[in-house]
Amino acid sequence: MQKMTDEEVAQIGKALGDPNRLAIYTQIAQRDELFCGEMHAKHVISAPTLSHHLKVLTDIGLITSRKDGLNVYYRVVPDRFAAYLKYLAKIGPKSL
Repeated sequence: MQKMTDEEVAQIGKALGDPNRLAIYTQIAQRDELFCGEMHAKHVISAPTLSHHLKVLTDIGLITSRKDGLNVYYRVVPDRFAAYLKYLAKIGPKSL
């Protein structure tokens, strides 16, 4: 697991701070892989907006995609999210 920089953590926090992006990430994380069309059916946002949110999540490394014919499938990158949580745990209180 690669150590995260302050900038990377801030970017992920900002990205997941958007309710639509958080919902999209959560939906993908609950499955092994998710077809873009399945996501669009569950969100009341336009296809271009969904595409933008997926690009943001991809650019910061939280999700990855693969193309199969005309379909694009998305999956989470577990190590990236684990590194984010590890960073947050280090800056949080020592005991709750």
